[in-house]
Amino acid sequence: MNGRPQGLSVSLGGAYRRGMVGCVCTLLTAVISYRLHCNLSTAGSVQLLLVVIVALRWGFAQATVVSLIAVVCLNYLFTEPIFKFSVAEPANWMALITFEAAALLVSALSSEARLQAVEAETQRRRMEKLFKVSQAILLIDRQASTQRQLSSLVQELVPVLEASFWIVSSPNYKDPVHLCGHANRSAQEVYLRGIGRDDADAMVSERILRIGKTPIGAMVLCGWAIDPMMADALATLSAIAFERARSLDRENRADASRQTEQLRTAVLDGLAHAFKTPLTGILTASSGMVEIGGLTPTQAELVGLIDHEATALNVLTTRLLQTAAMDSQDMQLHRASLHIPDLLRSVLDSQAVQTSQRVKLHFPPSIRPIEGDHMILKLAMEQLIDNASKYSAIGSEIDVLVAQYEIETKFIVHNTGSTILLEDRERVFERFFRGNTSAHGPTGSGLGLSIVKKAAEAHGGRAWVESFDGKTEFCFTVLHTRKDGR
Repeated sequence: MNGRPQGLSVSLGGAYRRGMVGCVCTLLTAVISYRLHCNLSTAGSVQLLLVVIVALRWGFAQATVVSLIAVVCLNYLFTEPIFKFSVAEPANWMALITFEAAALLVSALSSEARLQAVEAETQRRRMEKLFKVSQAILLIDRQASTQRQLSSLVQELVPVLEASFWIVSSPNYKDPVHLCGHANRSAQEVYLRGIGRDDADAMVSERILRIGKTPIGAMVLCGWAIDPMMADALATLSAIAFERARSLDRENRADASRQTEQLRTAVLDGLAHAFKTPLTGILTASSGMVEIGGLTPTQAELVGLIDHEATALNVLTTRLLQTAAMDSQDMQLHRASLHIPDLLRSVLDSQAVQTSQRVKLHFPPSIRPIEGDHMILKLAMEQLIDNASKYSAIGSEIDVLVAQYEIETKFIVHNTGSTILLEDRERVFERFFRGNTSAHGPTGSGLGLSIVKKAAEAHGGRAWVESFDGKTEFCFTVLHTRKDGR
């Protein structure tokens, strides 16, 4: 509470002393000029020079006082009658008035130049500090806490007594409460308040950290000479530092995810190939036993069960191999002209009778052929129809619609049943993902929809799902190729 008045009294005391020194110098200069028998013009020039020096060194206020003392001295020592505070000749009045006006004008200009020089020097030092901070930010260790490292950098380079940060994406970071004199500040409280401010009494600056217009955290600087522009610049640099760290972290996670996915694909590919040989033997043996005959009803039922489950396992293995092939970076499409109705009918022929009877095809009569890979597109439609048959209401219709536009063809599979949660609508296309609504529903491999997405992207399109009030539509598009093949 006593810091500000004490500082103000010290400042006023310094200004008073400088004013007194200027006045003494003015008196001495006037006396010396008188002893040297200088005329009014010469003495006025010397006094004007002294006023300019005072303005440049100490400011306009001190220069104004000195100029008034100089006018008094010039009047007393150099204008008739001498040694009297009066002026006999009008020309001398004009000379004194001109001197004072010139002194004030020159003092104002000199003082302004001085202030500009001080501001330029302050700006230079500010930019130097910010440059050092920005350089240090680039060297922040990605393995350690960004908050703690940035706090140390600001304390060292600005400098401040303490620097505190709180970031929304790092809620577990323990932000200690900093005590700066009578100030008690927490960066998290500043963020929740949503407003940054400066407190000169406590020597504390508070700022909200933003990327664009989005707040991402807060900064508190304690125990420093308040510089609002410096605080704003530090807040911007700090926000960039945290966003850079977050971006690098996302990139690292993406790289790790890609490496994990590549390893998983390689393992699944190897297992699928290893399963193919014994599965072929099991299917051959079960079919042969049925053909040979002579089985009791119980034996025939068991052989039929073996054949059914081995077939299901063989289909799953085939899907794994196809998914691994579609994940390959050098996957090549075997494009050919496809008649869409024929493609859809071949898809239905591959389905079980119970499923194909529920499917209704809808496409415009003037539908045009498209260029695409028959095997991949057929596989994608099979997956969508199979998915719809599993998760739709028993006995309900499955509608397959085709819409054709100038640049793309859109395939839609519509069914009624459970609604897919909003937060799951992107993730259902991830391999092996199963939403919460499927926890007690039909079982599946979790591969089908990832195959659909891969097929759409391979043909320049995209895949998505819309699901509301028990009605679900899975869609994917195929981009039309131009005549030049692109």
